[in-house]
Amino acid sequence: MTTSADMTYDPFDPKLVQDPHSFYHRIRQLSPVFPSTMSSDMWMVSDDATTVYVVTSYDELAYVLEHPDLFPSGNKTGPEDPPEVTEELARGIPKAKTLYDSDQPNHTRLRALMQGAWSAQRVESFAPRIQWWADRMIDRFAERGAAELVADYADPAMDHAILDFLGIPEEDHERVHAWDKLWVKVFIPGHPPEDQRAAAREIVEYQRYLEQLFVERRANPRDDVASALVHATTEDGDRLTMAELVWGLMEMYGAGYGNTAEALSNMLFLLLHERQRWTDLRQRREALPDAVEEGLRLEGPVQWLSREAAQDTELGGATIAKGSTVMVIYSAANRDPEAFPEPDEFRPERRGATRTGAKHVAHGRGIHYCVGAGWSRVAIRAGLAAIMDRLPDLRLADGFTPEFHLPEPMVRCVKTLPAVWPAR
Repeated sequence: MTTSADMTYDPFDPKLVQDPHSFYHRIRQLSPVFPSTMSSDMWMVSDDATTVYVVTSYDELAYVLEHPDLFPSGNKTGPEDPPEVTEELARGIPKAKTLYDSDQPNHTRLRALMQGAWSAQRVESFAPRIQWWADRMIDRFAERGAAELVADYADPAMDHAILDFLGIPEEDHERVHAWDKLWVKVFIPGHPPEDQRAAAREIVEYQRYLEQLFVERRANPRDDVASALVHATTEDGDRLTMAELVWGLMEMYGAGYGNTAEALSNMLFLLLHERQRWTDLRQRREALPDAVEEGLRLEGPVQWLSREAAQDTELGGATIAKGSTVMVIYSAANRDPEAFPEPDEFRPERRGATRTGAKHVAHGRGIHYCVGAGWSRVAIRAGLAAIMDRLPDLRLADGFTPEFHLPEPMVRCVKTLPAVWPAR
């Protein structure tokens, strides 16, 4: 078996960020699960060891995600917060476990209480509103004949749409957006302590804002996620605590906005970079849902997440010691040729499914399957439909060379998409 001396995985290597797929194809052939030396201070590497196990094949990744007893999620947040951050956050809402970092049995309880807020019926009924927000963004630049589709379109359209869906009044959208962006300073290592303290202070203000929102929605419910969450109850009368409501909504917004905007950006890149795809999809709009699934498989923004081995385990020929960090590489599994024939080809007709009909893992798998996956699909479809309707002759600017970046540590997205069309 290939050893860590032969392979080192650095998800922040600029070359890997630009083209991870060639690297994953190469190492998957050598070993589907391999140990790699990595700094234990890296975000989401939860243990004190400097070796993590990297999972790149579809079957082994599916095994990890479907066995949360062997590979739990609750200890994956990386280095402890600096004292300055801890002191400031102590003035806010006490930390509560969320869907992202909880294990059984609490995970089942949280999901039972939160899933209804993201029901397929609620999401589908909101689709016209998502397209309305997309149209509002297009109105800002339609007559110019040029725009940068990430900053001018995908990002603000998905941001306003999900804030509206969650129940945040429009006049507060910019403020809540600014608060959410502070999480990077608070929790990602490398920022000056004084900046982290200031950001943590703002996060507390954000929490108090959400606390008041839930108080108001408890008294005066509306048709939004905040109202659904605050009134959710189990058969035995259990409800979400205020801490769970506040921390849960912060998580839902951050993940639901960012990952969907990034997925829409990557989808626009896939369609416009090889523009015949754009033309074909415009002519066969009924294939839009299938194209979105295949786009999520090829360029889903979430690259990896981590788990921790609960006991000594054999996986893919590797012996993983109890307490080791296991990194599951979604983007590698989604291009595993054993699961997806000709994995680098864009084939909408396969709907992002494996040769056996199993789903891609852009939204995860198992008990931690993304609660907002339905939202993401509907929002991406609405965003694509709106811009196809309004700007059918859209194309990338001449000389465009794609550059990918990491807006968050484990999220990969095309950085810019300069586009042009005949000005009116």
